[in-house]
Amino acid sequence: MNITDKLTSAKESTWLTDFVGEEECATAKYIAQVAVIIQRQRKTKGYTQKELAARLGVSQTLVSRWENGEENITLATLVKIAFALEIPLYNPLENRLFDSVATTGR
Repeated sequence: MNITDKLTSAKESTWLTDFVGEEECATAKYIAQVAVIIQRQRKTKGYTQKELAARLGVSQTLVSRWENGEENITLATLVKIAFALEIPLYNPLENRLFDSVATTGR
């Protein structure tokens, strides 16, 4: 049996949710997703962590922490990152784009 078959036939594990609440699991999931997006978009723009840090006025270490999911980013920080990387922000509560201010700067 190859790895794809094993993954397909595996039962969904609940070991984490047995010890951690659903809200904490969701928070960790979203932080990880944001971390991946920041890193992917930074690389797409051709920026190093140091260059992105300079654009944002923060340390390279902080950018690294964001990209590793080690830092819970505030909405204000997320807006700054979106401006620096020129990416749209979606309103997660309404499942739609925020106003165009976040992507155009106007």
